[in-house]
Amino acid sequence: MFFNNPFPFAFGLDIGDSSIKLVQLGHKHPLGRPSYLYPETLRSVSLPAGIIINGEIQQPEIVRKKIMHLTGQDGAYPKIESPWVVANLPEPQTFLKLIEVPTPAKDLLYDEVSFHASRHLPFDIEDTYLGWQVLNPTENSSTSKVLIAAVLKTVADSYTYLLEAAGLNILALEAEAVAVSRALITSSKDYTGMARALLDIGSARSYIVIYDNDSIEFSKSLSFTGESVTTAIAQALKIERDVAEKIKINTGIDHNKDFPNYITLMDTLLMKLVEEIKSSIRFYEDHFTNANPVTHITMCGGLSNLINFDTALSQKLKISARPGNVWKNLAPKNVADKITGDEKRRGLSFATAIGLALRAAENPLITNNL
Repeated sequence: MFFNNPFPFAFGLDIGDSSIKLVQLGHKHPLGRPSYLYPETLRSVSLPAGIIINGEIQQPEIVRKKIMHLTGQDGAYPKIESPWVVANLPEPQTFLKLIEVPTPAKDLLYDEVSFHASRHLPFDIEDTYLGWQVLNPTENSSTSKVLIAAVLKTVADSYTYLLEAAGLNILALEAEAVAVSRALITSSKDYTGMARALLDIGSARSYIVIYDNDSIEFSKSLSFTGESVTTAIAQALKIERDVAEKIKINTGIDHNKDFPNYITLMDTLLMKLVEEIKSSIRFYEDHFTNANPVTHITMCGGLSNLINFDTALSQKLKISARPGNVWKNLAPKNVADKITGDEKRRGLSFATAIGLALRAAENPLITNNL
């Protein structure tokens, strides 16, 4: 499939509230074996607080210059020669839902999907860009399961203008949940009878995705973020924010001999996250037909690297929760298994960018993605 891509050097760009990440994938062609992808370029740059808030761009000129910096247009990095990009739409500003439309897949039209989607959207359809994908169509079915993705036109347009002003050509704008699922769900695995929760715990924003029946079923923003945890530590322990950040990274979910109350605070914060996760899973099981039990939670985002975070979360939820391997869909298993622990840990904060880059490495114009 790699040879059919008319944009062979396209890359993924994850624009977050606190950072921008770029991933460009290359192709390996081992003699006598199938080709596979590998991470050719990984770059990240931080954003000052307040430049982007909950996915809404407040200072576009600063963001534009940061993008040009990452792509090497200011000479700081080797220049990314391709102008073609697949970028994200921020999770807090997008809406994803699986709906059923009483029409066979072969007869389905956009206007009909739009009509049925309007009954579910939290905003007016006239103010919305709508993407949709028919899932697992069957020849004799009189209905269609359709995954809809919607975003306000004002939000999508602001990202379009930003990227074009940075000299880039947009192949696709994609919901973060879709990109993360592409990176974390094993493409070759059969998940029949079991659902997966994907937990992206980032610095400035976090969310949970329920993946079941070969599809994203829904996503929900969470209040537990790296910044909120650092703020809580600084306030509770009456210390400077930069000190609180270092303690969080070095101690994780464990005892700290200098601050005896630290572990109690972290346990309280973790329990709030646990309740949000439980509430999301209960909502899914109660409101979605054919819901399978969530048997595992796959984590990504920088905070999923915290010491003892996965163990503590697993114990409190009574569901296994582990950091994922964001590289597993790039290469054959015998190659992916050789990726070192440091590379795996670093990759967790690049999950969205890797998912976007995977789409960019295929033919983005003919993929069946939202």
